[in-house]
Amino acid sequence: MSQSEPSAIPTETVQAASRSGAIDSSVSPPRSLSDIPGLGPIRVRALQKAGWGSLSALRSANLETLLTVPGLTEIKARYIQQYLAPFAPEELAPASAAVESPSAGPAAPSDFTVGAAQVVQRATRAMGEIITILLSPEASQFRSRLLRILGQMAQCAESLATDAAHLSEEQQSRAIRRLRRATKVLSEFTGASMSDRKAQGRIADVLEELNAKLAECRLSS
Repeated sequence: MSQSEPSAIPTETVQAASRSGAIDSSVSPPRSLSDIPGLGPIRVRALQKAGWGSLSALRSANLETLLTVPGLTEIKARYIQQYLAPFAPEELAPASAAVESPSAGPAAPSDFTVGAAQVVQRATRAMGEIITILLSPEASQFRSRLLRILGQMAQCAESLATDAAHLSEEQQSRAIRRLRRATKVLSEFTGASMSDRKAQGRIADVLEELNAKLAECRLSS
């Protein structure tokens, strides 16, 4: 992942961040995510769940990757970049920043790679397409089987996003390809086809097969 330089952050965004969190370059280096001003417990948990428990890794994260974290706005993401930028990576505490659960997998959150970030991004897009479909006016006419498969796919995508940092490179690669395919199929399920019972059956067949392939990429299928 490429490091985001402070100069890349627009002046107006820095000013907005300063108003919301009072960026001060004279403060001591943070020792955990909770030490970042204005970063509440909900966003702290979201960052940790996405694999960003390490401050040194978070400092190097690019904006696009940070925006895949649920609940993290662009202003807040840029503020985090601006706040951490003055500190050298060795000043931050990569180990103590991560709050790991007892069930954590073999990979540490600081091992969050470009591949893991892409898994999170693709999974987020797939879940977004599913939500769009379920909120459509035609959703009340969906077959129960289609609704069940959509729910299963959403759960599978969420699981892949949660475990992205702990997947092997091969699992990440497969997950990215299959999530991309799933997102494409979901995005094409629009208009008249959503009210057509036969079309619903066909899309259910395709999604069921894709969901089975996605499950193969998870830590525990």
